[in-house]
Amino acid sequence: MTRQPAHDVTACILCSQNCGLQVTLEDGHLTRIVGDEGHPSTKGYICQKAARLDWYQNHGDRLTTPLRRRADGSFEAIPWDTAIKEIAERLVAIRDTHGGKALAYYGGGGQGNHLGGAYAAPLRTAMGTSYYYSALAQEKTGDFWVNGKLFGRQTCHVSEDIESAQCVVFIGTNPWQSHGISRARRQLTAIHQDPSRTMIVIDPVRSETAALADLHLSLVPGSDALLLSALLAVLVQEDLVDRQFIDAHTLGFDQVRDRLSAVDVGDHCARAGVAEADLRQAAHLIATARSACVRVDLGLQQSLNSTLNSYLEKLIFLLTGNFAKAGGNNLHSFLVPLIGNSPDADSGEAVRRTQVTGFPEISRLFPPNVLPKEIDTDHPGRTRGLVVDSANPIRSGADAQAYQAAFEKLELCVVIDVAMTETAQAAHYVLPAASQFEKWEATAFSLSFPTNYFHLRAPILPAPEGTLPEPEIYRRLVVAMGELPDSHPVLLRVAKLDRRIVKGKVRGIL
Repeated sequence: MTRQPAHDVTACILCSQNCGLQVTLEDGHLTRIVGDEGHPSTKGYICQKAARLDWYQNHGDRLTTPLRRRADGSFEAIPWDTAIKEIAERLVAIRDTHGGKALAYYGGGGQGNHLGGAYAAPLRTAMGTSYYYSALAQEKTGDFWVNGKLFGRQTCHVSEDIESAQCVVFIGTNPWQSHGISRARRQLTAIHQDPSRTMIVIDPVRSETAALADLHLSLVPGSDALLLSALLAVLVQEDLVDRQFIDAHTLGFDQVRDRLSAVDVGDHCARAGVAEADLRQAAHLIATARSACVRVDLGLQQSLNSTLNSYLEKLIFLLTGNFAKAGGNNLHSFLVPLIGNSPDADSGEAVRRTQVTGFPEISRLFPPNVLPKEIDTDHPGRTRGLVVDSANPIRSGADAQAYQAAFEKLELCVVIDVAMTETAQAAHYVLPAASQFEKWEATAFSLSFPTNYFHLRAPILPAPEGTLPEPEIYRRLVVAMGELPDSHPVLLRVAKLDRRIVKGKVRGIL
């Protein structure tokens, strides 16, 4: 009798959209991958990236045993108990000798691997460190800082209601390839084919998205601040702003108006390499639309003047009154907050800073670009120990050579990952994690508006012998550091709860 392949539902873990999938499983492989029509958010949509998920799951660099680096740089396999004991002892030694500020944490979950990141908080507490580095911190902290200034807290994250918008502005992003919005190609095609809707793309490159646009402003790379200032100046100088919204809901408009009134639109357009007539047309299309929203991504946020860019792009929907409305930009809710709120110098509260570079915390995060300087120095407060989870800064950091040199100065580096990455090769200990498809997992990128989704995923494959999920790795480390009893009574009682809900009550008693 031929064994029939198993079918299961899960989600893609290769970008923030985490599209729902239906997969066919044969001998541990994902042999067929299609969109899950029953998924409430993505409704059967997937992009080309999902086709490579079996390579991620079964590639040759998967880790299946803890490793310890020898003096000659090679690695030897060691038991889990030995790895946990030695790592805990060395973390405690650095903490007790130099203080928790000598330790740092980097990463905390990949695109669809977020539950483990939440469990890292107790480890950071046991380490005594507030130094939390991540790719998100490098990409987005400037934007988070602007959010704090505009909306009161850095946790106020802006989302775009593209599906309902009459006019959509894409700045420095190409959703046709990079996605980042739900059902990207379907939505872009729908806007392109609807004569009552308008798409404006601001991008130096004539991308696939720009090719679909009604108006493409191909600016000189790095001139975003000039172009956005000119667009905003047209709104002010031609009285295209929504004064009713501004008067009712904003403060400080007079200062902004005065600065923008002085902008030489023609000069800014010439320096940005964009025809002034096209820029003025864009401003009128946005201002006269029934609803308009702005979608940005790393192309804008990682360019020159990135923090200023994040402020200017938000002024587009604020000055035109396209905020907190259908088809505009909105502040969405988080089911699982990805970031926090940190005070800044203007608040009068104490601001936590790195020891060497003095860089301030934003959203309770620190940007990785300063980390090599925090390590590679003789400063007495330097970072001496680092735990890296699901990240590869030696490859993905802006200055790979600086990271490589800095990691050689660490007294302790621990990498938790599914694969032997470049960063793992520089570690003192490597701990093998179960993959996203081998454990209960979820995505906390619940960033949609007006409807938000949270997808808790069951494992669809057994974890290889020798691997552990990140929450269990963290639990063992915290226990070994003496910060949590091995048999914590509250945890034991919670573990006995039945997940089923009966008549509004949870079975089990705390």
